[in-house]
Amino acid sequence: MCGVAGFICRDPSSAVGNNLIDMLKELVHRGQDATGMAFYEDRDDIQIRVALSLLQHHKDLEEIIQKYGTVSNSRAYKGVGKFSFYEASIDMDLGTASDLNWEIDSNPEFCVHSLGEHIKVFKDQGSAETLQACHKISPSRATHGIGHVRLATESVENINFAHPFVSYLLPELAIVHNGQFTNYFNMRRKLESLGVRFKTNNDSEVAAHFLAYHMKEKRIDLEEALHLALEELDGVFTLLVSTSDQIGTVKDRLGIKPMLFFEKDDDIVLFGSEQICLTPIVSDVYASEMEPGGVKIWSV
Repeated sequence: MCGVAGFICRDPSSAVGNNLIDMLKELVHRGQDATGMAFYEDRDDIQIRVALSLLQHHKDLEEIIQKYGTVSNSRAYKGVGKFSFYEASIDMDLGTASDLNWEIDSNPEFCVHSLGEHIKVFKDQGSAETLQACHKISPSRATHGIGHVRLATESVENINFAHPFVSYLLPELAIVHNGQFTNYFNMRRKLESLGVRFKTNNDSEVAAHFLAYHMKEKRIDLEEALHLALEELDGVFTLLVSTSDQIGTVKDRLGIKPMLFFEKDDDIVLFGSEQICLTPIVSDVYASEMEPGGVKIWSV
């Protein structure tokens, strides 16, 4: 079934940026196999988060990273399941982020979960409460974010198959997805023929790379890319997509998978699969449902 949630908070003094985890807790009944979130912080350094098959591999990972820049504030720790995690700040040229991302992903022991000036991704097995406790997610000045609870149909133990998904092509882009793509194999082969490389066999990775490829290589904006996705991706799905300065959503024309949104004044926009997940932020909320075949974009 799965569930998605998200927020935009244009008022930097608000505490909304700390509450995405609370939104995901309200969706626990939609999936407890994994929980994840991508949020965007107001910060001035490049940060990375990577999943490792074994904790002791973190020194090999640092050798790769140090070819691109200087590492500071690093931390390696064990996750909920069999995976471990590494995070650090990197003093590097942002223009080489895609190259670093793919060099790390080329190693079967590693998977980049986030790499960028603003984005940070946490995902692991279990509920939102478990994610928060294990990863010691500290409050941050997040301007916007998206999250996901997963009811897995495959790869329960491989946390790299969980959401959010990012793309090495456009490192600040992240997606969460409820549904399935029936033309996954055709779309994957088409993207691979264009030189796009995949890390997993999850159909949601197709959406991340599809959007990132067209935004980067074809130089179209997020709204155009989501309209193109509506034409090219088959299945029943909703997508919630974030970049460093926007959140967008698209719903397939059958309209089976829910996507609600709520705007309060000019400061707050909330998104979710169910209205209940919006209430930790705004208790008195009446959300609107995305229309089938709809595309909407909000700027931060």
